[in-house]
Amino acid sequence: MMLRILFSILWLLLIASAAGAQSSSAGDPAAEAQNETMLDTLKRMQIKREEDEHKKILEKGEQIKLDAETLAKEAGAGRLSREDEKKLREIEKAARQIRSEFGGAGDDNPLDPKPATLDDALKQLGDASERLNKHLSKTSRRVISVSVVEVANEITQLVKVLRGYLR
Repeated sequence: MMLRILFSILWLLLIASAAGAQSSSAGDPAAEAQNETMLDTLKRMQIKREEDEHKKILEKGEQIKLDAETLAKEAGAGRLSREDEKKLREIEKAARQIRSEFGGAGDDNPLDPKPATLDDALKQLGDASERLNKHLSKTSRRVISVSVVEVANEITQLVKVLRGYLR
């Protein structure tokens, strides 16, 4: 009796798998059209996501520029206030994210001509943020840019120098 039940279950599974294979045949034009439409939709969604990510990177570059300008305006008496530390952290975080998106790694090389004063460091940060935005505006979402990585590295190094001027 148990053998008969086991045999019946195996027979039903065999028939079900054969029926499933016939129903999902590769020659069905409607199924192929549906698959092509779905693949096309997935591809468009991926492109849209990549474009949105690139737009966010451009916005981060613009934010670095605005924060650098704000720091330059608020700097006084050769020192930065503790409130400026938040801006420095945001600049550094955005520069690291941009560097990462464009294929850079965490190998921060020290600045070769280290700025001597706070004003020099802020001016160099402003210039670097301008160059970064210029390079970013010339890139597409599929580009790995060495120049963007180098400028992002320079910005992270300048932030480290500017932290020395915090009160």
